[in-house]
Amino acid sequence: MGADLTPAVVGALQCQKNSFLKEFSTTVISCTEEKPEPVAKGKKSKSKDVAVATPKFAVELQDTILFPEGGGQPSDQGYIISKDQKKHHVSFIRRDKLRAVHLVDEPIEAGSAVKLELDWKRRLDHMQQHTGQHLLSAILDKYDLPTLSWSMGEMINYIELPRALSNEEVEEISSVVNEKIVESIDISVDTPHKDLVNQGKMPDDYDVEKGVLRVVKIGELDQNPCCGTHLSSTSQILSIALLHQTSVRGTNSRLHFLAGDRVRQYAVYTHKLLKQSSNELSCQFDEITDKLQQLNVNYRKTTKSEGSWKEEVAGYQSKELLRKLETSDVGFIHKADAGLDYLMMIFKVVSKVIPEGKTVVLISGEGKEGGSTIIFGSDNEKVSEIAKNLQSSIFGLKGGGKGKWQGKISSFQKGELENALSYLQSL
Repeated sequence: MGADLTPAVVGALQCQKNSFLKEFSTTVISCTEEKPEPVAKGKKSKSKDVAVATPKFAVELQDTILFPEGGGQPSDQGYIISKDQKKHHVSFIRRDKLRAVHLVDEPIEAGSAVKLELDWKRRLDHMQQHTGQHLLSAILDKYDLPTLSWSMGEMINYIELPRALSNEEVEEISSVVNEKIVESIDISVDTPHKDLVNQGKMPDDYDVEKGVLRVVKIGELDQNPCCGTHLSSTSQILSIALLHQTSVRGTNSRLHFLAGDRVRQYAVYTHKLLKQSSNELSCQFDEITDKLQQLNVNYRKTTKSEGSWKEEVAGYQSKELLRKLETSDVGFIHKADAGLDYLMMIFKVVSKVIPEGKTVVLISGEGKEGGSTIIFGSDNEKVSEIAKNLQSSIFGLKGGGKGKWQGKISSFQKGELENALSYLQSL
């Protein structure tokens, strides 16, 4: 293959040279089928953009305007358009050492000329978040708050800091950051000699000798090594909104934020929630907090009162159950509108005074909502036998234990509850 088809390396891709290119013509160097590795049970794939269930074709191009995932920035998406004008959706681009690998659903002929189309809306959003993070980190540095890590979310991002900010600091930093946006500071990318670049955050598998190291500069305010795509002016960030903070690992704190058009989207979303809340509460926006506080007070009072009534009713049912045990070896109670907490109230009373050789079965719930069950007594074999028979009658019953068998019923199928109660009545 000719030298002119040598692929551009990650660090010197067209998307990194000009992050505003939306279309580009190039050549397919290779196309190979690859079957994704099965995801271990309980684990998720690293990227939400990778389809792990179906085979993909890995396409390497001479050059690309589609950015491969890296540096905290998600992969671009777009299309590879072949000579017959067929559009192949590029669902994910990954970095394989110095190579950019594009994943598509169907093979594309190696050596063929193709055209690329970028999902510009997605790219612009990613650049607003990523450049916004660089600007925010630069301002935080002035407060001796280094950025330990960052993450771009689907809506809300975060920067991890060595400590939490005070409310006054959040307000001040928010003002400074948005002032820098209005100042429309130029953003540029330099590619200095590798010895002049801090390589501490470079990926272990990136060949520094053959690759290209990039430094993103925000005027005289900041310069940082970065492989990502960036805006050309701080004004293009539009706005940055600082949100809440969450504590992580010792004194570390995550400052949540969003930038660009996400600020507008978030404002629309939160206004809709406020409107719905005010309608439900029959109040104005500025009265919502007071209304919720009053509802919370009333809820606590109601819950306390309900708990007292439950205990009283549970006491009556416990006495009734003990009377049944005077003439029967097995006693049971089913309460359709109760939960496990109610069954535990009865268990705590009856388990202390249950006669020798007697067994008690408590069941709550009905229908698709399911319920709970507790089986207890002095005869472990009898407890296990009843539990086994109930599991035969109720498919969704799972549980265990000796002496006290406790289980959860995911749902009652048609006729299951009736069959279970008939079985208990026959004992």
